[in-house]
Amino acid sequence: MAEQRRGERRGEAVPRRSATSRSPRSVSGRIGSAHAGEPQICAVVDIGSNSTHLYVAVSDGVRQEAIADESAPIELGRLVEQDRTIGRKATAAIAEALAAFRARAEALGADRLHVVGTEPFRRARDQESVLRALRMPHQVEPIVLTHEEEGLLTVLGLQHGHDHSAPQLVVDIGGGSTEAVELHPHEPPRALGVSVGSARLRARVSYQDPPRPREWQELRRHAQIALADLTVGDVHRIILVGGTATRLLKLVPATLISRRIEREDLAAMGARLASLPAKEIAERFAVSQRRARLLPAGIAIVEALLQRTTARVVTVDRGGIREGLVIAVARAGGGWRAALPALVGETRGGAKP
Repeated sequence: MAEQRRGERRGEAVPRRSATSRSPRSVSGRIGSAHAGEPQICAVVDIGSNSTHLYVAVSDGVRQEAIADESAPIELGRLVEQDRTIGRKATAAIAEALAAFRARAEALGADRLHVVGTEPFRRARDQESVLRALRMPHQVEPIVLTHEEEGLLTVLGLQHGHDHSAPQLVVDIGGGSTEAVELHPHEPPRALGVSVGSARLRARVSYQDPPRPREWQELRRHAQIALADLTVGDVHRIILVGGTATRLLKLVPATLISRRIEREDLAAMGARLASLPAKEIAERFAVSQRRARLLPAGIAIVEALLQRTTARVVTVDRGGIREGLVIAVARAGGGWRAALPALVGETRGGAKP
């Protein structure tokens, strides 16, 4: 059921023991002002627009190292876009994935599975019935994140060192929504949410494979309209996270090293998506064909972001919402949700929550 992402699993299943009794072989990540605690194994599930995703990592609350990173392709974003409901069939698919993920997490030594839902749940009319169906048999308590919570988890999950002395915008382009968090030195983060992501934009503009010139224009126009209410102050840098951003890097392999996207890189990415069908993009750049179909919409959102901000530098971070949730759980346990603003403030070197 669940598909393991090749190359991203970094550990093996072990007999279950107390999470705090295990020491990681290698712990890497971002170090802020927060103090490291006892390493523990944390397991989180993110139910998003394109997939339901399991992430298991060992973390001391500051650093983390992945043990398992697996996903089940369940396209909730498309279903909710059609009639604002998730439905019984998709609910059953999520439940099946959660059962497999729970067993996997327990085998790897996690004591609890933390489950969050994002944009599809925020918009679904049958949210309560779906949550009830997932809650009872699997002994989990799914939490539907607000736009702000999703953005703050993204900031908490950043894996690379970033210059906190300069204003920056952290952006997660998801399938159903785009979360942006504006960060200024010694100021609380300001989280913004836009209800459009790569999958949702593709649903609005039904483009060919590859998109025709007129369809590219429509994609860009709809992306600009969707981001019209995104009011951001002067920022020096945009930090992108999430699957869309990391897969765009593969279109210009040199950017995988620098993690930086220049204007000419963005133009080259767009040119390749305009000239090659999704099947060839998938084969040449090692992405799934399903994801390749979403990249034109993703790049239109990146272009719109650059037009809406003063940023001239774009970098891509390997972290994101799941990595942020691991840090939050390792630091605050089951009370991570209430502690989230303070945790982000600690990590950013004392910015007031």
